[in-house]
Amino acid sequence: MIALGLSLSVFTACEVEFDFKELDGDPLFLLDGSIVTGSHDRGNGSLQMYLYAVPSAAGNRDFPEDARCTLNVYRNGELMDTKSEITIQTFYGLIAEHYPVEPGDEILVTAESGGFPTASARTVIPQSPPVLEDVSFSLKDGILNIGFAIEDDASSEDAYSFRFRTVTWNTLPEDDVTGYTFSLTYGSGDGYPIADTGPFDVCWKDGETYYGIFDDSFNGMRKEFKVTAPFEMPSGNDDPYFRIEIQRISPERLRYETACADKGHNILGFIGLAPVTFAYTNVDNGAGCFSGGNSAYSDWQLAE
Repeated sequence: MIALGLSLSVFTACEVEFDFKELDGDPLFLLDGSIVTGSHDRGNGSLQMYLYAVPSAAGNRDFPEDARCTLNVYRNGELMDTKSEITIQTFYGLIAEHYPVEPGDEILVTAESGGFPTASARTVIPQSPPVLEDVSFSLKDGILNIGFAIEDDASSEDAYSFRFRTVTWNTLPEDDVTGYTFSLTYGSGDGYPIADTGPFDVCWKDGETYYGIFDDSFNGMRKEFKVTAPFEMPSGNDDPYFRIEIQRISPERLRYETACADKGHNILGFIGLAPVTFAYTNVDNGAGCFSGGNSAYSDWQLAE
């Protein structure tokens, strides 16, 4: 009886009331995308965006076959592009395009369709990221140890993301060879990734694995990173080369990915035994995240 009473008191203490008055509202658009420029293509931004039509919670779950969405892309208030034949009923996937952009440009995207509120999101192309310093790779017993450092800009709120890349080559690769990404394990020793994000604030996957960090703890200072990854030597006579990609990235992206990670791990929140996890978005009248990025790379290196 005591155990039962304790259980009931836990559920009673954690009871939360929700207002469901918007369940019969309009359907929404989910925008999840970024526009990134970088050292390999200065003056151009690569837009990659997923666009989904999300039915209202209490409305019709299907969309008419002839329903279409129009996506508009603006740079500093001027229309750059209009895509008007996006099929709502069956569309899911990636919109990919290139546009002329410079650091400091404001990019606005809008998604419009009959019966939907117009969704909009904006971002600013960040300045160039700091130079990667003291980059090192050492390989022993199947474990790759990576070291590097960055000097943060004290005048701005910054966030960074990193991708770790490799390529097998018979000579030093050219700088425009981007290579393939690999994931980190932070010395777990068992050869499998673990949930720990190591020295980073959040990691996420969008085709490739990104590792992100805010500058809250090192604003205006130099920060050193030490990370590890399992690595199997390739067969043949070619050597594996390694490099690091750094992006100065909109803080909104890291906030969004952190919220997604928190929501994914907060199982107890669904049954009232933990605080409710709320989603983050910078999309007006919709959901998702639209962010900007500016990327650069370290030189290719052989592991010591």
